[in-house]
Amino acid sequence: MHTYIKHSLILTLVLGLLGSCSESYLDEVPLDQFSPENVLENEAGYEAAVISIYSAAREEHLIASANFEYMTVGTDLSRWGRYDSRGLKDYTLLNSSYSAAAIYWDWAYEKMIVRSNLVLEDIDNVTFSSDARDNIKGQALFFRAYTYNFLINIYGGVPIVSSRLTEPKFDFERATRLEVLNFIVNDLEEAVQLLPIDVEDGRVSRAAAYHLLSEIYISLGLETGDGTYYDDAIDAASMVIDKQVGDYELMTSRFGPASGLPGDVISDLHAAGQINRSSGNKEVIFAWQMESFAIGGGDGNNWPRYWAPEYDKIVSPNGFGNSAADSLIRGIGVNSPTNFVKYDMWALDWNDMRNSEYNIRRTFYYNNPNDTEYFGQPIKTGRGTDGKLYILENDGVTFTDKDLDTLRQYYPWIRKIDGQPFEDNVSGGRSSKDIIRMRVAETYLLRAEAYFRKGEMTLAADDINAVRGRANAVLIASGDVSEDFILDERARELLVEEPRVRTLIRMDRLVDRVRTYNSAPDTNGGVSSGNTIQDHNRLWPIPQHVIDANTQREFKQNPGYPGASEN
Repeated sequence: MHTYIKHSLILTLVLGLLGSCSESYLDEVPLDQFSPENVLENEAGYEAAVISIYSAAREEHLIASANFEYMTVGTDLSRWGRYDSRGLKDYTLLNSSYSAAAIYWDWAYEKMIVRSNLVLEDIDNVTFSSDARDNIKGQALFFRAYTYNFLINIYGGVPIVSSRLTEPKFDFERATRLEVLNFIVNDLEEAVQLLPIDVEDGRVSRAAAYHLLSEIYISLGLETGDGTYYDDAIDAASMVIDKQVGDYELMTSRFGPASGLPGDVISDLHAAGQINRSSGNKEVIFAWQMESFAIGGGDGNNWPRYWAPEYDKIVSPNGFGNSAADSLIRGIGVNSPTNFVKYDMWALDWNDMRNSEYNIRRTFYYNNPNDTEYFGQPIKTGRGTDGKLYILENDGVTFTDKDLDTLRQYYPWIRKIDGQPFEDNVSGGRSSKDIIRMRVAETYLLRAEAYFRKGEMTLAADDINAVRGRANAVLIASGDVSEDFILDERARELLVEEPRVRTLIRMDRLVDRVRTYNSAPDTNGGVSSGNTIQDHNRLWPIPQHVIDANTQREFKQNPGYPGASEN
C-alpha cells in the first residue's frame, strides 16, 4: 500500500475536473495530463485512481475534526468528555444544520462515490490485462458498496448515484433503504468474483468483500423479514471463517516482536507494527495504512487524541502537574467511556483477557520529574463522602483536596490506541499505527448474529464462544444469546475499532441503548445523551444544504426533524 499511495496526489487534480458543464466547448478532450481522459488510459492511471479512493476512505476516522469522533461518541460506549453540550451530549442539537451530518454526507458523495464511479465508468473497455482490470474494478465496487452501507446506517435511504455525473443535477430522489441495500449487494456479489484472494497489506481482498456482504445480508433480512437472507449471511461469513477465500483465522497464540514483552494474544493482535498480514497477523482482513514522514502516508491515527484521558491536567499532592506526554501519546479526553464500558460490560467475567492490564490501562503514574516525591509513583485514589474520586497522598489513606475529573482527565485507557507517535510528535495526539477495519473476530460475531436471527441459538453461542474462548472468558450457553448480548460482545471485542453508531442504527437500537447506558449526568449537573435523545434520532437528519440544493424535486427529510413531511 505504501508503495502506491503517493499516486493519490494525482487524483486531487483529476477530481477537480469532474464537475464539468454541458456547453459544447467543454466536450473536447483536455490536453492537461491530469484530466480523467488522459490519466485513465492505462493500468498506471487506473491504479492512481484506485489509490485516491483508499486515500479518501482513510479520512473517515478524522473528517469530523481532530476533536470529534462521531462514530462512537454519544452512543452506549462513550460520551463527550467536556462539560458542555457538544459531541451529541445534547441530542436536541442534532438537526439538519449540524456540521457532522453535512461533513459525513459530503465525504461520501463528493469523494468516495465520485472516485469509485470515475474508476468504474469505462473500466470494462480498457485494454490492459484482465487480472489487473478485474482487481481494479473489484476494489472500486467494494468501496462504493462500503460507502452506501455507511450512508444507509446513518441517514437511511439515500440517492443512488451509479455513474459519473458530468453536469449539474438538481433533482435527486431518495431511494428506499431496501433499494440501496439491493444496490450494495449487486456491487459486492460482483466484487467477490473479481477481487483476488492474496493482496498487499492495506488492500481489500475477496475476504473483505465477503465480510461486508455478510453484514449486508443481515440488513436485508431485517429489512424484508425474509429469513433466507440470514442463510446468505452465514454462507458469506463462512467463506472467510472456513478459509475458502484466504488463510484468515482468530489469532490464539502470541506472535510477533510484542510476544517477547509482557502481554497476551489480544495485546499482540493490536500491537504497533503487528496489524498487517506481513507481520504474521492472520486475523486482520483489512486495515487503513498510516506512515510517518511519507508523502501520502496519511495524517495519522487519531485514536489516542480521541480516546486517551487528558492526564496532563492531573496534579500531584505537591501541586506539580503532569507532563502533557511522555511514553504515552497525549490525549484530550473527548471520547469518555461510559460506566458500561468501564465496569458493567465486564461484570460477566472481570478476568476476561480483553479487560487485562495489557489491554486496558487503569493505573496511571505521576510523570513530572520536578516532583521528587511523587515522580514515577502510581496515582492513588479514594472515594470521598460526597461520592467524588479524590487523589490520596502516598500513604494511600490521606485525602487531598484535589478531586479527579473522571469525565475528562482520569478514566481507563483502552490500549488499542497505543502506538508510535505520528512523525515522532508525542504531543500531537496521533500515532502511526495502522487502523483495523475488518478482522475475523467480527466475522464470527456477524455469523453469530445471523444464526441468532434464524433462531439457531446453539450455533450462535458456538460462534460467540469462539471469540470469548480466545479471550479466556467464561463461555455462554445457547440460552444466553440475545441481541443485547451480541451488542455487548461486540463492545467487548471491538471497542474503539467499531463505528458503533452505525451498528446501533443498523439494528435499530441506537435510541434505547443510549438511554440505558449513557444517561449519567455530569458532576455539574449537565445534560447527557441518554436524557436528550429522542425517538426520531434513530436516524441522523439529511443535511439542509442537500435539501436546499435539490431545487427541481422535493428531497424528503427524515421523520421528526424540522422540515420533515408529516405524511
